[in-house]
Amino acid sequence: LVTRFEPTDQPQAQMVAFLHTLFGEFILKNQMLKSTAISDAGITKQTLYEVEKNAMTRSTYERAMDALEVVNGEVADLIHKAWGR
Repeated sequence: LVTRFEPTDQPQAQMVAFLHTLFGEFILKNQMLKSTAISDAGITKQTLYEVEKNAMTRSTYERAMDALEVVNGEVADLIHKAWGR
């Protein structure tokens, strides 16, 4: 899992592409974005699921939640695949 990813940072994007080439199926296809929403939630020792939405801008919250949902969905799919479901 690549975390704190900034898709507009070209060196990071190149490194992620290299990691995908090197590790193939052993690295998740989706990355967890670097987000102030997650950082702000962490300051209060909360997850993004626990923090109040109005504690940050709506677009920042939604962008972080979208990334979380995609990554967590991929992890859940891998678990189901391992269980044979």
